[in-house]
Amino acid sequence: MKDEICRAFCEEIRIREVPAGLAIGTAFRRADGDAIGFYVIKNSLESNLARLEDDGTTIPYLEAAGVDFDTQTRQKAFSAILEEYGAHYDLDEAVIRTPDMPEHEIARASIGFAALLLRLSDFLLLSQEHVESAFKDDAKKRIKEAIGTRAKIEDDAAVSDHLSEVKPDLLIRAPNREPVAIFLAQSAQRVNDAIFLQMAALYESREALSVIALLEGDSSISSKLRQRASNRLTALPVYRHDEAQAIQRIVREAVGAEGLLH
Repeated sequence: MKDEICRAFCEEIRIREVPAGLAIGTAFRRADGDAIGFYVIKNSLESNLARLEDDGTTIPYLEAAGVDFDTQTRQKAFSAILEEYGAHYDLDEAVIRTPDMPEHEIARASIGFAALLLRLSDFLLLSQEHVESAFKDDAKKRIKEAIGTRAKIEDDAAVSDHLSEVKPDLLIRAPNREPVAIFLAQSAQRVNDAIFLQMAALYESREALSVIALLEGDSSISSKLRQRASNRLTALPVYRHDEAQAIQRIVREAVGAEGLLH
């Protein structure tokens, strides 16, 4: 069995010489069906040194598939994975590479580099279509970009000392307008939090406050809760498949209709 396993791994590896060094193909494939491969690039000045590089399509492919590496969550994850495998990303060339190393270390480093590229392909799971946690990053980014400098935006901040039991995901304060609390709702819990805050502002602290629950999708909550929220909250927009209009609904409430002209 040991020999069969070794053959299964080794027979799937394809190595060919190229002008810069070696091109290595593996048995692993990314979502579009292309095999994961990389290059051994020989140092032109030091004959005993070489490095590993991808083909320059790994990150552009992920970005084209919907992965946004500008969000803080993904930036941290991307940097942590590169650091774990001793590689770095050349933004100008869109290439992932290792530092130069003695050629006798290349074989073992190649195993780690293949694992690195395989793990990076998992970022597809962080695209808007696959992972719920990305919703908050994406929605926050769009809201902040749409409002710009026309209002102060705070993350996870209490509305006031009297309304501190529940914190919205975003709190928007524009000049001469009442504050707007935004709940990014992927489940019933955050919608109920939004309703609680709105009712507390109206009947307990009597503070002027607009509360919006931005639903991730149509199926995020039950129809019964949707009806309850619609009757109590300032707005209940749905994000997925109509992102631009959902964000503009928030902008209108936060800075007024004139904000849409900027």
